[in-house]
Amino acid sequence: MKNTLGKIFLLFILFAVSLFGAGQLATYKLTTNKKSVHIKEPLLITFQAEQKNHSDNMFFSFNVQKSPDYEVKLLQKSIQDKGYHNTKTTFKFVLFPLKAKTLHINFDFIIRTASDKAVKQSYVDDHDDSIAISTYDTKIALKPLTLKVEKFKKHVDLVGDFKISSAIDTNEIEQYGIVNLHYILSGTGYKETALNILKTQIENVSIFSKRKDKLSRLTEDGYIINTEYIYALSAADDFTIPSFALEVYSPRKNSYYTLHTKAYKVKVKKIDPALLLDKTNAPKKETWINFTQIKTFFIYILLFLSGFLTAKFSQKNFFSKKQKEEFEDIKEAKTAKELLLLLIMQYPGKGLDEYIANLEENIHQKHPLNLSKIKKEILRKLR
Repeated sequence: MKNTLGKIFLLFILFAVSLFGAGQLATYKLTTNKKSVHIKEPLLITFQAEQKNHSDNMFFSFNVQKSPDYEVKLLQKSIQDKGYHNTKTTFKFVLFPLKAKTLHINFDFIIRTASDKAVKQSYVDDHDDSIAISTYDTKIALKPLTLKVEKFKKHVDLVGDFKISSAIDTNEIEQYGIVNLHYILSGTGYKETALNILKTQIENVSIFSKRKDKLSRLTEDGYIINTEYIYALSAADDFTIPSFALEVYSPRKNSYYTLHTKAYKVKVKKIDPALLLDKTNAPKKETWINFTQIKTFFIYILLFLSGFLTAKFSQKNFFSKKQKEEFEDIKEAKTAKELLLLLIMQYPGKGLDEYIANLEENIHQKHPLNLSKIKKEILRKLR
């Protein structure tokens, strides 16, 4: 019995010492710029961790756990070197709540420590066989953030501060011709990917649409947006494109407002139905055998067989070549600046925000980089 009590007491002491030791590694603080928000209103989450134990190198890893109740994006990660074995790291995330409820947001925070010898060994060279830094990781449990999300008092199409403009290429077309209509939405707020400016179909009018994001950059106040909505409309009779209303909530002003689009009238000129007949491609049928058509038919058959067999034999080479050339631009990047520019220009929206932020920070702070290791991690994430 005494033996058992002694073991329990010893385990308790070891547990207490480990907790005390973890607390002595670093100081950390989590703050937000708002206590409550509306749906899709941006919330800035700031987390700062500062090294307190200066015996070893220290690295901080912090993330907001994913949830279907909100969207969250890393805005910025900055590292302040305050001296030998003394760093301070600041993480900034922008969170957009998607449901009106009380959210409990969880975090992952890890303190990684490494000796000077381990760091030096990792950066001996920049070849493919260089090794990762050997660290001792301490996972710190953080209290969940409780956030109250309020619902809107009325229907809302957009959240933010926006303006809308439009332009039409012509007010008069021939029957079944095309009129092109452009709406440009600009401002700052939540990026609605499913927004449709023409909310309802126009009777007896065929409508084709596409969306073009000219600018979409994340800030503390949401996304800076400049999006073009392009519509092609065709009809047999005159028609009117009505004015539509978009209801918007502004978090900055804590108020509701309405964006109105411009109405357009389109005149459609009638065409003689006889002019619509395709006399060139639908000639009068002949009773005699057309040897030219038979010859053309056999030529097409030969071309088809030739193409089919060529594709069959070269398919294996094609796919192996494609696989070989995949992400070749990332593999051939020779500097951190070259890799950073490549990720921004060629791989947006691929979940590489953390690597982009780290590259920017390391370039500005002139920290040593294991470029080969970073490229390996990026390729592993892309695949």
